[in-house]
Amino acid sequence: MSLNLYHYHDWENRKNNIISLIKKQDPDWITLQEVQTNLSFSAYPQSDFIADNCGYKFRVFAPTLARSNAFDKNGNRTQRASYGQAFLSKYPIVSSDNYFLQLYPDFNEEMTVLFCKIDINGKFIDLCDVHFANTGKHSDLHLNELMDLCEKRKIKPIIMGDFNILDLSIYKSTRLKDYILSTDITKYISYPAHNQTLDYIIVPRSMYDLSNVSCLGEYVSDHKALFADVKIL
Repeated sequence: MSLNLYHYHDWENRKNNIISLIKKQDPDWITLQEVQTNLSFSAYPQSDFIADNCGYKFRVFAPTLARSNAFDKNGNRTQRASYGQAFLSKYPIVSSDNYFLQLYPDFNEEMTVLFCKIDINGKFIDLCDVHFANTGKHSDLHLNELMDLCEKRKIKPIIMGDFNILDLSIYKSTRLKDYILSTDITKYISYPAHNQTLDYIIVPRSMYDLSNVSCLGEYVSDHKALFADVKIL
């Protein structure tokens, strides 16, 4: 499962919906974007609340940047908070690494890729939790930077998250020629407000099969949650 968590925006009205959806779908692992540690709500990362309530023993929160104007419980922008990505898993997390993507003069917001390796009954699986820039130019640069880095690290990970790319299939003849895309399996809208698809799960076709893609969730976030079955070949 992957979900852009939309930090603590209207959290009291969303959190039970998120917990209910996760318990119903029961995914083996979850990638989350726009996660906060916000002391107005909790001393612990927002993702820990989800992990604790849904039974995920293994979890990582990787702060990307500090936000000095996050919402407090009264709806005012007075709270200082850490903001980033998280990974929750039923399987042991062997390693994790938060990689900071390149900054640009016309886009200087910190964006990261959270690399995780999990152990599924002795088989190691590489995963990337991504949140790329929200401009077409810079999300393209970030995707290419990630694929270059994967080649240097000699890994072929499962990549999940908020790509901020409207049509990932344009890369199927180039950088993603060896990958199966969630939109290859099912067409869906993951960002309903603008009728857009921004969130994807993609897998290297030589290592995994992808099926049963669904985009679900009534008011879990401004995004919907993306689910898929991944089979190890």
